[in-house]
Amino acid sequence: MLERLEIHNYALIEDSVIEFDDRFTVISGETGAGKSIILGALSLLLGSKADVQSIRSGADSATVAASFFLKDGPGEALAAFLERESLALEEGTAIIRRTIKRTGRSVTTVCGALATLGDLSSITCELFDISAQRDHQSLLSSANQLQVLDSYGNCEEQRSVYQWWYQEHQRLVSQYRTMERELAKARQEEEWLRFAVDEISAVNPQEGEDEELARQVKIIASSEQLYEQLHLAITHLHDSSGAISHLRQAHAEVADAARVDQDLQSLAQRLESCYIEVEDVYESVRDYLASIAFSPDELDRLQGRLALLQRMKKKYGPTLEAVITFVAESRARLEMGEEGEANLQQLADQIAQSERRMIEEGEALRAARKHAALRLSELVESKLRRLGMQQARFAIAFKEIAASSGGLDAINYMICANPGMDLLPIRSVASGGELSRIMLAVKTSLASSDAIPTLIFDEVDAGIGGSVARAVADELALLSQSHQVVVITHLASIASKADLHLVVHKEVADSMSWSHITKVEHQVRQREIARMLSGDAESQESLLHASKLLDGRL
Repeated sequence: MLERLEIHNYALIEDSVIEFDDRFTVISGETGAGKSIILGALSLLLGSKADVQSIRSGADSATVAASFFLKDGPGEALAAFLERESLALEEGTAIIRRTIKRTGRSVTTVCGALATLGDLSSITCELFDISAQRDHQSLLSSANQLQVLDSYGNCEEQRSVYQWWYQEHQRLVSQYRTMERELAKARQEEEWLRFAVDEISAVNPQEGEDEELARQVKIIASSEQLYEQLHLAITHLHDSSGAISHLRQAHAEVADAARVDQDLQSLAQRLESCYIEVEDVYESVRDYLASIAFSPDELDRLQGRLALLQRMKKKYGPTLEAVITFVAESRARLEMGEEGEANLQQLADQIAQSERRMIEEGEALRAARKHAALRLSELVESKLRRLGMQQARFAIAFKEIAASSGGLDAINYMICANPGMDLLPIRSVASGGELSRIMLAVKTSLASSDAIPTLIFDEVDAGIGGSVARAVADELALLSQSHQVVVITHLASIASKADLHLVVHKEVADSMSWSHITKVEHQVRQREIARMLSGDAESQESLLHASKLLDGRL
């Protein structure tokens, strides 16, 4: 619900705060007083192009801000925005603000966070709808027309089932195209892949083999150096003056001393352990030395194998592990090429099956929609007659289209306002006043299912009067029982039905024009209704007529 609208330095309005009733609000005033400024300000919040000429003379910027109370929580677009910005509504209220500057730039915030015009439009289109300027009439959008019809006919569940099958069909088609591309690529690469697999398989590399070969080559190539160093180490360990002999003697001396002082026993044991450990090292080095043999043939063999592995890495991967991975993946791709045709055919069968189900569900949805369309057309037509369009015909035309997320059909709301003319889409034939009445007829027909909470009407009273005006007033009052309704009107019969009456008037002071919006009640409202009736707010006859209208006696 639109609770509050603030307008600063916009057109003739310097500073104005408008508070709306939660049911039925009318705005009246003399022609040129500035009623259209309110619509312009609201249009800015719907994402309309900012016009710097609308900034009040002498000001650098103009600002429009609206406060919405959302008793049922945020809509889909606002909820997504709040989640993205890590925000939450405060006491169920969303504040939306747009400032336009002399430079032509505009700044938009939603709940205090900067927003794009795309964000603004998607959020506010869920909050209110203006039936006046065609730029923001939801009834003219084919997608909205379809949504309205589904809502009226309770087709949402059938639509959800259809959409599931549509999405499943799209998923399978995408999967088929991907597999088809991969299969075609595999066919193109098959000869090269087979050559690569055969070449790598013949070499049969093992993980870590190149590192082990490099280690062995290094050892054999350095065998002479190793022999000399290890032979010298054995000499130091085992000759008559070597480490083992000295350790043996040291152990014997300490062991003898330990017989005198038992505290030396642990040192004797440690020396014995050192002696045993060093002797074991000596034996290991001696065995290693005995195994060293320089073989030119073995060195050539190892270097040849290492060079072969290096070539594999250069051709198929920077590392041996990458080569092994490559050959495994290549084998899998070759197998896919062999089995791909069968898999592709299996997927094609699944696509055909999902398409059949999608079409079946789409046709069931179409039947439900056509049944709802007949009922809605009859209802809207009957309401149009009450609203002064006695000869109007209204219908909903279906056109078969390729399957889309919305179904198998596009629809168009069709109208013939004058006898003898063909039914044509409402966007191309309806005038502003006719379109507002068509919107009113549709909205009242959909009062229980229309999701947009606030409806704003302008020109709904164009070219009507008398009993038709009273019928329009009754329909607006009826609509206000399920929606918040705001109407800009010149008709007293409509204004008298409202729960809140606002009047726009213009003043000229110091060579400047000013528009003001004020709430009128009691006698002041009676005089405004009288003015709307006859142009004379003081006429006793007009005041009596106004009193009867306000009391519901007319």
